[in-house]
Amino acid sequence: MDEGLIRNTPDLKEACDALVAGGVAALDTEFVWRATFRPHLAIVQMAGADGVCRALDCQLGTDVAPFAAVVSDSSVVKILHDARQDMELIHHYTGAVPVNVFDTQLAAGFCGHSANIGLQKLLYEVLDVGLPKTETCTDWSQRPLTDAQVRYALDDVRYLVALRTALLAQCDSFGTREWLEEDLQKFELPEAYGELAPDEAWKRVKNASRYLRPFGLAGLRAVAALREVRAREWNLPRAWLGEDGSLIALAERLQRGEKTFPNVRFRHRLKNNAQRDHLAADYAAALVEASRLPEEAWPLPVQPDYPSEVREAADKAHDYLVARGEELHIDPALFANRAQLLAFVDDPEVEDNPLAEGWRFEVAGRTIIERFYVP
Repeated sequence: MDEGLIRNTPDLKEACDALVAGGVAALDTEFVWRATFRPHLAIVQMAGADGVCRALDCQLGTDVAPFAAVVSDSSVVKILHDARQDMELIHHYTGAVPVNVFDTQLAAGFCGHSANIGLQKLLYEVLDVGLPKTETCTDWSQRPLTDAQVRYALDDVRYLVALRTALLAQCDSFGTREWLEEDLQKFELPEAYGELAPDEAWKRVKNASRYLRPFGLAGLRAVAALREVRAREWNLPRAWLGEDGSLIALAERLQRGEKTFPNVRFRHRLKNNAQRDHLAADYAAALVEASRLPEEAWPLPVQPDYPSEVREAADKAHDYLVARGEELHIDPALFANRAQLLAFVDDPEVEDNPLAEGWRFEVAGRTIIERFYVP
């Protein structure tokens, strides 16, 4: 089968049969995200063990069942670089929950490279391959795509099979492969691809805890949940229905003790006046309802205000993790982020902390408790 675009179901089935036969599917996506709730998938690039690279044109209404079967086939390893967003897009496109996923960016962090390294740099460091960056401004929704554009897109999957082999060999040499495989399991959790619960949307609003106390956070939770619901319903970007700073400003009104919210104004890009006025009224109503909540129903800040001794202990624990990472040839960022480290030093039994379980606890978490825990 020649390289190029897949434009019909029979060709897609033939390509997917080849992926299954080889037990390998290197994948990547190209998408456009301008005026919708989630990105619009334009093409999916794929490469197999035979070295053949193809790209599925996602704008033609092709029956995706053959590709969905590959995504959910445990006998086929899906290789991607920085897999999270690509797998989310592929999940929403196919409806399939991915299994047997290999993330080359994650793997890099377990063998002496940065866990945030880009594909171009990683290919050069590991395989001495240089990728051209000639189509970085391509609008992947436009048709027809040129041969040059397709070749450029296919380069992002062309070397992933070889890259996986090389990274696994490096992990084996450092003794970190088992830890990598443990982390790769997270891609098989169905909840990783579910919609964000509207009542949890406020936790993604940047800098909220800097400006708002729990009472104000109750207001933020209300308007952020409303924004999440409306954005999905109207299929519009969240920011069009109020940027994060606008939501914080609304919640600050509540925090200042205002009892009514007439003529709520916020910066947005909605063009439909009725839509805009309706949303403004709903935001005001949500704030009024939040103002009536009892104190025990107010949310706590995502980032608690830890005492100075906990912060100092976390600084020392961070230095320990940096040294431990260098010793083990893994990126220290893989252990935990700053918020998780603070929470663990303050309370090692806090729920869902990566340092409290698995390989992280065995190689670092246990020692952090012994040396840095602040009771």
